[in-house]
Amino acid sequence: MCVPSHLRDKRTRWMMVLGNFSLAAAVLSLNLTRHYAAAHPHASASLDGITGLFFGLSIGVNLFVVARARRCRAAAPIN
Repeated sequence: MCVPSHLRDKRTRWMMVLGNFSLAAAVLSLNLTRHYAAAHPHASASLDGITGLFFGLSIGVNLFVVARARRCRAAAPIN
């Protein structure tokens, strides 16, 4: 797989940044949900939805980037 050479593509790099940022946002919102739900139980459902959105976005974007990088073919066989 030629992911390192394919990361020179500007679109692929930005998609990796988006996927990693959404993973970090999901983990932070999961932590916020855990601490915030005790004080405000009515807001827990919306925070769970946002957390799921960020996790789904991260998984989808990262899988798309890996699939896109797998389509990259090397010109010569790698020894």
